[in-house]
Amino acid sequence: MRKIKNFKINIRTREISRIIRKLLNMEELTIEIEESVQKSCFICEKIIKPAVVYDTFSKEAMTFTLEIDPPEKWIAVSPYILTIGDVLQQEYEKNKSVFGEYGVQIVSAISADALEQSRNFVQKLLASEASEENCELSRNVDLPKHYNNEIVNFLPVDKINLSLADDGSFIPANTISGIYYWIPLKKRNRR
Repeated sequence: MRKIKNFKINIRTREISRIIRKLLNMEELTIEIEESVQKSCFICEKIIKPAVVYDTFSKEAMTFTLEIDPPEKWIAVSPYILTIGDVLQQEYEKNKSVFGEYGVQIVSAISADALEQSRNFVQKLLASEASEENCELSRNVDLPKHYNNEIVNFLPVDKINLSLADDGSFIPANTISGIYYWIPLKKRNRR
């Protein structure tokens, strides 16, 4: 099991603005909304502390049933659980004026982008490990909520301050889980 806490991610202000435009169904954001987005991104980038636990299991050693949409020839699987915690909601509750009129949408957009940036970080780590074993990673496979009870048996969520609610959802809610399959690279013929 590997655990990484408090790694740095960059909140992409342009991406947040794009998401907000889509959420609000606006062609262009007003100056006030754009300023709220920029202030919010500046504050949130400093307080978001992503954390992840992950591990890699060979196909033969796998003792759980997380086989979801596997590629044809895979030899290992890397499940992960990733969280950005609940600091965004706490900051929003303390500083609603900074987030502006559309604060809920801004917090939602920042959360989505932070989780995506964090997943990209984890994917790069796993891709590096896989390439050392002459493998490549499959696309990410998000785990449905009903797998959470099983995955916590193999990845210690308490190490990143997570727990499970009675309905199987993670606490705090800004948490995702998924898997990457390891696929052997084809050997090239030498002439």
